[in-house]
Amino acid sequence: MKNTLSTFFIILIAVCFIGCGAGADKMSYNAGTYTAAAQGMNGDVEVTVTFSNSTIKKIDIGKHGETPGISDAPIKQIPEQIIKTQSLAVDAVTGATRTSNAILKAVELAAEQAGGNVNALKNKKPAAKSGKAVKKTTDIVVVGGGGAGLSAAIEAAGAGSKVILVEKMAILGGNTLLSYAELACPNNWLQTEKGIQDSPEQFAKEMYEGGGKLAKKELVDIIAYNATDAALWLRDTIGVKYQDYLVHEGGHSVPRAVEPIELGPGMIRPLKEYAEKLGVEILLNTKAEELIKDKTGKITGVKAMQKDGTPVILETKKAVILAAGGFGANVEMRQKYNTRWETLDASVKTTNSPAIVGEGIIMAEKAGANLIGMEHIQLYPFNNPITGVFYGIEAPSWSGEGLIYVNKDGKRFVNEVGMRDARAEGILAQGGVAYAIYNQEVADRLHLEEKFKDEYAKTLADGVFFKANTLEEVAKRFDINAENLVKTMDAYNKGISTNTDEFGRTTSMVTMKTGPWFILKGVVSVHHTMGGIEINEKAQVLDVNGNIIPGLYAAGEITGGIHGNNRVGTCAISDIVVFGRIAGSNASKE
Repeated sequence: MKNTLSTFFIILIAVCFIGCGAGADKMSYNAGTYTAAAQGMNGDVEVTVTFSNSTIKKIDIGKHGETPGISDAPIKQIPEQIIKTQSLAVDAVTGATRTSNAILKAVELAAEQAGGNVNALKNKKPAAKSGKAVKKTTDIVVVGGGGAGLSAAIEAAGAGSKVILVEKMAILGGNTLLSYAELACPNNWLQTEKGIQDSPEQFAKEMYEGGGKLAKKELVDIIAYNATDAALWLRDTIGVKYQDYLVHEGGHSVPRAVEPIELGPGMIRPLKEYAEKLGVEILLNTKAEELIKDKTGKITGVKAMQKDGTPVILETKKAVILAAGGFGANVEMRQKYNTRWETLDASVKTTNSPAIVGEGIIMAEKAGANLIGMEHIQLYPFNNPITGVFYGIEAPSWSGEGLIYVNKDGKRFVNEVGMRDARAEGILAQGGVAYAIYNQEVADRLHLEEKFKDEYAKTLADGVFFKANTLEEVAKRFDINAENLVKTMDAYNKGISTNTDEFGRTTSMVTMKTGPWFILKGVVSVHHTMGGIEINEKAQVLDVNGNIIPGLYAAGEITGGIHGNNRVGTCAISDIVVFGRIAGSNASKE
């Protein structure tokens, strides 16, 4: 799933003083209001802090370019914790570390301006928790608060079940939040408007063949025949707002994916709000650690641990639904199962959330679940070499516009809109590095410089993006053979005019003849793990003998057997919503 976001916003958090905390040492400040800024993920984060003579009274977050959805938690929680504890010894929000640290640093600078003792602020620790266990009883526990978990929780709650959702992170969303949330669905409303012929049968065929015909075909068919209903449910019931264009990813014969206007956050935010409206209890910073079984082998609950060390026992009357994601961010685990790629060690970055480390898969395996297809690990072909995350500004490759990949010799080497595994293999064959090139006409048609202003600025500063008037100039910037690059672009344009592309490319073929030119440096990253817990058509978890484990369901990337050896782009959201809803509905009937 794609995970570079393009919509930035300014949010004000004003947190009133609620006390210094038990046993806090008295501090001294020059009372007043001070403003400071520190570098975050996408630029400076501005903070205004109000001090009394002895306390931090108020923290306002001002101008910033941090990613909406991801930055929401630190922007809310870090000021709250600083004021509550009167300390800078506050843990960063996992998954939003750079934003968290920017806020902490800016408050530190403001405290210096106010004459405060910064060292004392940074060393003051909050009082320890008692560690006394919290026990709750509910109908259903959902483990994981991404797209699959929220979809499951909503379906179960809507069917009348009492639901508790546990999420180990401080924010909901998982990989869905970081993605573009594109959902492949045949015969959707945009296809109808544009006169595009499609069918569930065609979608199922392409998804199955794209996965090397190694998936469980019955599961593929369920997605193909229910994906459009899932998209309509998100749009009409949940309130997700969609773009007026279709996305055409490699592996699909026609454009068939719809995309939220606000991408991943535009899907997760309304799902969260709808779940809360139905009464779903959401426990953040709560990590599921073990499934509870009764004497008959039925799953009857979850043992969890809150971030502050408080044990949590959640007993279920009906079922547990596992939706905790795959293992793309777990280097040890992907090295253990990898059989295809030369290495997936720490030198290979990931597009995934740091939360995606396979703990749910391990927990299910210990409870007797069968694992399937664990060796099938997908690399996303073209990503920022510094972050490991794909570029928003590489969008032409999937949006029906131009863009070509070249190597250091200035030559193309692969179909740029082909299957992800083929593109990744092609880039690895070039030494693991490639360059994407498109021109101003493409950027203008897609409004890229307007939509991705911050990303262009950041990648230019980092030295992985460059723009110049001529191909020779962009070639020189990255030490590419300029003569060959000019010949390559001429051959690409000629192939369009004669419909004879040398790499068999038939889509996103747009002539690019004049500058200015854009160039990006890219590497492969671990993107999706196709293996996981085996489930049946009802999303029930199967054991090593193929039997149903009573009281246990699973949905999303935590499952295996759905995408074969290669997930076709835009099918992940189809999968997580379709099977998330199935899991929630069936678990509620237990």
